[in-house]
Amino acid sequence: KLPFLEQPIPALPVPAEGQVLPPDVLNTHIPWNKASKEIDGLMLMTMDPDIQKNLEHLGAYNMLKELKTLYAQQADQELLQTVREFHAWKHE
Repeated sequence: KLPFLEQPIPALPVPAEGQVLPPDVLNTHIPWNKASKEIDGLMLMTMDPDIQKNLEHLGAYNMLKELKTLYAQQADQELLQTVREFHAWKHE
């Protein structure tokens, strides 16, 4: 399971002066960040260059969110076009 695809990676908390972050916080955050960057690269490598340019500044979570929105809009437009063509054909 890739948690950084289901929710954005939380920002690493800044400890108060003279304190350090607990090891469990670092042990969770660092691997999440590293894996997320690897996924970012893989996602970008498989994209159309035009889409890639628009999404390369995003992390994996936001990139996936944008892609879902993009393809949902495209599917809606294609469905609308198909319905219009069907009605035009039916009225011929």
